[in-house]
Amino acid sequence: MRRRLLASFFLFALGLVVALEVPLGLSLARNDRATAMSDVQRDASSLAVLVAGSLNGDAGSGLQLVISQFARADSAVVAVISSGHVLASAGRGAVEELREGRTKAITRSAASGHVSGEEGSNDSDDDFLYVALPVAITAQGSSGVVSSAHRSDVVLLVAESATALHVRIRNHWIALSLFGVGVLAVAAALGTILARSLTRPLEHIESAVAAVGAGRLSERAPIGRGPAELNALGGTVNEMADRLEELVHTQRAFLADASHQLRTPLTALRLRLENLEDSLDPEQRADLTPALAETDRLSRIVDGLLTLARAEGGVRPTRQAIDVAASLRDRAEAWSALAEERQVSLACETTAVEPQDRDLSAFACAGHLEQILDNLLANAIEATPSTGHVLLRAVRGVDVIEVHVTDDGPGMSSADRTRAFDRFWRREGAPSGGTGLGLAIVAQLARMSGGTAWLDASPSGGIDAVVRLEALDG
Repeated sequence: MRRRLLASFFLFALGLVVALEVPLGLSLARNDRATAMSDVQRDASSLAVLVAGSLNGDAGSGLQLVISQFARADSAVVAVISSGHVLASAGRGAVEELREGRTKAITRSAASGHVSGEEGSNDSDDDFLYVALPVAITAQGSSGVVSSAHRSDVVLLVAESATALHVRIRNHWIALSLFGVGVLAVAAALGTILARSLTRPLEHIESAVAAVGAGRLSERAPIGRGPAELNALGGTVNEMADRLEELVHTQRAFLADASHQLRTPLTALRLRLENLEDSLDPEQRADLTPALAETDRLSRIVDGLLTLARAEGGVRPTRQAIDVAASLRDRAEAWSALAEERQVSLACETTAVEPQDRDLSAFACAGHLEQILDNLLANAIEATPSTGHVLLRAVRGVDVIEVHVTDDGPGMSSADRTRAFDRFWRREGAPSGGTGLGLAIVAQLARMSGGTAWLDASPSGGIDAVVRLEALDG
């Protein structure tokens, strides 16, 4: 947003500078040209008086001297009659100037009695200001330079260099350009200050929202540092954060109370049922055993709900680098006794794309991968028949690490694998005693660690439970 505001302000200033300076520059250039042309015409008029005197008097030979004295190194002067005969000339390329198309045009115009002036030349290296005017002479005089029949057709052509004019015009444009650059620099500085004054409160609000989203519920957006609209937005965000903090604290208090209030009576209930076992006859004991099993199942459901509620409690632990291979070996060793008791083969293997360059380290919340593996291994060992196999495997990709828990169980259909992460969902024919919360806990813990979890079919027809985490560069 800051870039857009700054770009808009800069483009507006640029358009304003162009709209003001271009007409001003063109106007200055026109004035400089008009002034330069007026100076040349004034000089040419003064010279025409002298030329007329030379032609009207008896000193016709003095015409060349007059013209030579007037001409400078960067100018050309030519006295010519309408037939094209040159009476006198002086200066750089004086006679060649008569061959220019525009020079001929203004000379013909002057011969008809009009004063003509023009800037420019067909040669880019020979840029002059041209003035041609008729010379007023009479028929008296015995100079013999021009016959009386042609004296009224004498034209004086004066061409002076336009270099100084162009330098002045260029200097005007340079000055205007430098002024425009200065104005744009000031506009950019003011635009930056203005953009920051508008976007800084938004950045503070964004930081506060990000902090609340990351679990720092006490974070608040500062109020009173920007426009009224942004202050109102910050106030709304703070009210939302207050309400969210209140709700999360209420939930945490409920979890603490539930943990104590539910576990205590469940433990007391189980103890009472166990104490009744010795006083019951065999038929009554048969009814007591399912009651004890349901009590155990209820305890596991309570534990699962509390674990899931804590995972969704609004606080996101900081992710850190963990050694996936070490976690896999640790959990495989912890579950090996149960696997051996069930006569299930439990193996662990780790592979990487480039074992010599990369290790199996990933970003995850501390302890989450171990909880995920415990839930997946419990399901896999329970689903695998005797003499079956459970494989715990980690594979390193380019920027991810996938953890696979594969079993030889009966497997699931594609629809069942999709629903398996729903709370309390259990497939038809599943062994009794489960809570239907294990995979829901796995999915939530994986999300909190920045990863994903899903179920695939294993090559043996069982389940391949996959957890993908972000790999640590290395």
